[in-house]
Amino acid sequence: MDDNLHSLNKLQNDIKTARWISWLLPKEKRQELKNIEMQLKHMSEMIDSFNTYFSEYGWCAYDSMSTMLIERANKAFEKDGIDAGEQVLLEYYNNDVKNIIHWLKAKAKPFMERYDLIQKAFDDHFSGRYYASVPLFLIIIDGAVNDYTKSKGFFAEGTDVTAWDCLVGCSYGLTKLKSIFNKGRNKTSHEEIRLPYRNGILHGRDLNYGNEYVSCKCIALMFAVADWMNMKDSEEKRKEKYEKETNPPPISESIKKMQQNAIDREEINNWKRREVFIGTDISATPTIGECENYPYIVPIVASFTAWKKKNYGELSRLFKNIFSYESSDKKRAGECRKMFGSKELISFEIREIEERGCTLSRILVHAEWKTGDATFSEPLEFGCAYQDENDRIAYPWRGNGCWTLIPWKIQGLYKQ
Repeated sequence: MDDNLHSLNKLQNDIKTARWISWLLPKEKRQELKNIEMQLKHMSEMIDSFNTYFSEYGWCAYDSMSTMLIERANKAFEKDGIDAGEQVLLEYYNNDVKNIIHWLKAKAKPFMERYDLIQKAFDDHFSGRYYASVPLFLIIIDGAVNDYTKSKGFFAEGTDVTAWDCLVGCSYGLTKLKSIFNKGRNKTSHEEIRLPYRNGILHGRDLNYGNEYVSCKCIALMFAVADWMNMKDSEEKRKEKYEKETNPPPISESIKKMQQNAIDREEINNWKRREVFIGTDISATPTIGECENYPYIVPIVASFTAWKKKNYGELSRLFKNIFSYESSDKKRAGECRKMFGSKELISFEIREIEERGCTLSRILVHAEWKTGDATFSEPLEFGCAYQDENDRIAYPWRGNGCWTLIPWKIQGLYKQ
């Protein structure tokens, strides 16, 4: 495993250490520890294999990449070679990727600002107009990185695309892809290429670049770059958390924490899932006052009330995870206004509520709004989790957090 993956390496070392005292644990706990160790080993080997198999061909594992996709591509490679492995990846980036294009908008501001161009590039890609999609993808990536670094584009010499403790920051990640895609192409060539050589394509020397291989690799690169920006933004916060976890607290603090954990375990064991019936237990459009026994619904009601009143400061606070790429309340409010300013809410209804745990519920809402002369009616799925100020899981009985909305399936909101 790459040395850059500090958290994963630490977890693997912690489990190895725990094995020395595992004989003190009950049998089921020993098996649980063994299962976790096997899962981590499998994940580590799977990522290493993917980068080993595919990096020379212009692919790298990135942090939001589907582990199922990585595993399928690896199996195809191991059975039938690189052509079979790449076919798995091409199938994904020609089809399934449609469902997550909006992730780019939420990952980093430079991509959000280019979202119209991104959609046009994807339209060309899905229509097979690769001669149009490839240059546009390359231009978007270069410009987005230039905005992010405030100095140089992705392909410029000296642009550092490393990041601490993440897949894209590994030696087989963006740095390697950049070196491959940035090769000098000094002669005009009519031969088909299957790698997005930036210089050859944009300088008009590689003439036969318009194929699904090059276009799909540009898409994968764009998602990897978006992950890099996202992980780079959280780098200091993640380092600080890692340092705290690697420096053990005093014994007295550990004892206090163990006592609190015992209380938490008892509360968790005593928690019972409730079936919540819309129209019986709570109305489809409840007021805040009706939510006394269902506090996780409050952020939903408050959000749609703020949307109706065009209170974008409050809406951006409640929808903070939609605008997580912005670092300040003021900027999030500005982005919220851009997204919702043209959307006039007509109505909303809660359709389903599912209590999944004492700190997490699923809420399905149906919303209707107008944008100009067009009317949209869309299902929106949210998780609502009880979290502390650092966005970590907290427990309602401690009173040290708040119910926070997590956008699960909200693609409909991006319709114009």
